[in-house]
Amino acid sequence: MQDKPFSLVTYRFHGESRVGLVKNARVREINLALEEEAASRPSAPGEEAPVRSMMDLLNDWDRKLPRLRAAAGLLENVPAENLLDLERLELLAPVPAPGKMMNVGLNFYDHAEEMGMEVPEGFQPNFFWKGDRNCIIGHGQKIRLSSDYVDWEAELAVVIGRPARDVSPDEAMGCVAGFTCHNDVTDRRLMMPEAGRLDFLAGKARDTFGPLGPALVPADQVPDVESLRIRCLVNGEKMQDTGVDRMIWGPARCISALSKVFTLQPGDVIGLGTGAGVGWTRGMSLGPGDLSRAVERMLQGGGVFLRPGDMVTVDIPGVGCLENEVEA
Repeated sequence: MQDKPFSLVTYRFHGESRVGLVKNARVREINLALEEEAASRPSAPGEEAPVRSMMDLLNDWDRKLPRLRAAAGLLENVPAENLLDLERLELLAPVPAPGKMMNVGLNFYDHAEEMGMEVPEGFQPNFFWKGDRNCIIGHGQKIRLSSDYVDWEAELAVVIGRPARDVSPDEAMGCVAGFTCHNDVTDRRLMMPEAGRLDFLAGKARDTFGPLGPALVPADQVPDVESLRIRCLVNGEKMQDTGVDRMIWGPARCISALSKVFTLQPGDVIGLGTGAGVGWTRGMSLGPGDLSRAVERMLQGGGVFLRPGDMVTVDIPGVGCLENEVEA
């Protein structure tokens, strides 16, 4: 996050969850940063309620964002001994307990192709509930395996900062507070318990299956979302490398579609889908209609899956680098 004006993290400090303002890999506790910003303005308001969580910021995003920009500019005046080293902090997910964590399934042309699926005219990706606070983990926390068929899915995620109900695609990005990295960890065996049936709940909503982080990068610091690259590495080996421009539905269209189902609230998170390079079809060349053959091959020992001790990295330059170790 060193190349950005600032970002926001949630971290654990002396047993408490806190929010930090990050600049150049140094962290200032958010209430101290906002106090310093207020002191720099002669017309600053009186005492305000403390920020206890990222949700407090997101619920007041329009008013807090200009203050956060100003506070970041003041960090260079803070003595180094009063700043925390980002690399030494225990990070949690930027939003550890989203009101809703929704994901978009089959939203990349290259991912559909690797699974032997055609994308017809008018195709609509499917949306699903990712999981609760037990599913969400942060940078450096561990993914817990549920079987021998657990797979990675590197994704860009948006964090909502303004209520969104029935918004158009043109309006949708105005409701985004920022972006973060996401790994839509998936148990392929539990997701596909039998031929012709998919169980997204059992396969994707498990505890620890929703890594997010390491930070929330404000949307105005990512001016060209379409140019973002999304990579996944396992133990340093590149598995996925695709771009937002390969999405079937872009971020704005996904947000708009979900807002027509229910109101999106500040703090809701949406994982926007994964590209080619997942483990369970690795090494196969599938044509249209070959998905069942891929399942059979997986059950016979084909594909590549996560094992205890593996390190999974989701790298999105301009947004962050999320790392999680795997445990049994």
